Amino acid sequence: MSFIPYQGAVMARSRMKHRIAAVLTWLMLVSEALQAAPLLIATDELPPYTSRNQADSFLTDLLAAVGEQMGEPLTMTFMPWKRAESSVEDQSVWAAVPYVPTEERKKKFLFSDPLYSKQTKFFYYSASCKPIDIQFEVLKDLRIFRIGAVRGYYYEQMFNDAKLYVEYVNGEVQNFHKLREGRIDLTPAVEPVGWYLIRKEFGAEQAKCFFTLQMPLQTGANYLMMSRNWPDAEQVLARFNEALRALKANGTYQRIAEQHGIIMPYIALQD
Repeated sequence: MSFIPYQGAVMARSRMKHRIAAVLTWLMLVSEALQAAPLLIATDELPPYTSRNQADSFLTDLLAAVGEQMGEPLTMTFMPWKRAESSVEDQSVWAAVPYVPTEERKKKFLFSDPLYSKQTKFFYYSASCKPIDIQFEVLKDLRIFRIGAVRGYYYEQMFNDAKLYVEYVNGEVQNFHKLREGRIDLTPAVEPVGWYLIRKEFGAEQAKCFFTLQMPLQTGANYLMMSRNWPDAEQVLARFNEALRALKANGTYQRIAEQHGIIMPYIALQD
């Protein structure tokens, strides 16, 4: 004889199938949303390399192009430098730019291929608008000077080791005003950044009274920095580097750099 299932059981199984289908659909949508979510990159004001004003932000344009090449959106978010580094460490952001790989940072972070090359020099102001002969061979030669620096920058340990007199602030603009007011004697900055801020803050005429020491503090490059603990960290960084190299090879990188008036004279772009 034939058996006819109880109607309530049939309805229960039907409802269960609908629930399972709904859950699977929801999981799929969440997965797609996570995949489409942009990777956040922390930074702060450092024109012409980074700025909320995109016209003064080389890295905003470059990283957008890298993200397009990767097929994964990259989005800049602005915060103080110290917080940017701690945000990478606690993984509330994917990465931070632009950073220098110190020995301490290498223990916690991975670094990309170079984003750009640069020289950091000490700037000073001369009230007579004539250069002053200031020479140094090693940092300890500068102990007689008051130096203005930015919290969270790579040179903190270097200055501590050399036992320099340093006053720290949160941004480079403050240091150039302190320099102009005679409250400090020297401040280090990447050359294009320093001259950009001087012209913006004081105008072309006053810019003639600012100078740099001949000896650079540092010559090298700046990088994207990400946590070693980020999921699939090395694979994601490899994809980033591959996209960056592709832009350097096809001329996109150079075009974006030229749009922002940036020249890379110190190291090869492929380094």
